[in-house]
Amino acid sequence: MYEVIIKSLRKLVDFTDEELFLFMQRLKPVSLKRYAFYLKEGQVCKGMALVNKGGLRYFSRGEKGDYTIGFAFEGEWIGDYESLLLQTPSPDFIEALEDCELFTLSYTDMQALYQHSQRFEKFGRLIAEKLFIDTAKSKRNLMIQSAEERYLGLLNTQPHIFERLPQHLIASYLGIQPQSLSRIRAKISSTKINIG
Repeated sequence: MYEVIIKSLRKLVDFTDEELFLFMQRLKPVSLKRYAFYLKEGQVCKGMALVNKGGLRYFSRGEKGDYTIGFAFEGEWIGDYESLLLQTPSPDFIEALEDCELFTLSYTDMQALYQHSQRFEKFGRLIAEKLFIDTAKSKRNLMIQSAEERYLGLLNTQPHIFERLPQHLIASYLGIQPQSLSRIRAKISSTKINIG
């Protein structure tokens, strides 16, 4: 049951068995049904969630509709880190795309773990760095890459997304309309057929 969590934690930091046990004691299980919200606009993010089973979408709402910021699947962390650290209301939403089993780590428990050892501080720093880098890459890609380049990048780095998510959510993440995504997919498919 905890294999996904242990693997995810050890991928970031080489925790001792004692530290893993301490970490696991701080995690709280949360179940979400499909379309339920882990976080809604205006709420303060109370903790980061590690996905044990299922998938979630992190998004904002604007005048032109939803803008998908990112997704999280098994072994990945999700939460509004800025809202969590500053304990301020979030402008964003986190919604379950499938029935989900999560393990959450509250702000208070996170701070307590940081006090325990340097490995926990390192873990917190690495999570923050990953979130920062992912956000910066996403913004940069939206500004300088074509829609086709963004699609190919996603296909190369996270191919499982195409098997698990509807096309309109993938389009939202890529910053394009679903019709544009259909055209890009058709173009790439025909290019592969012509090359093959």
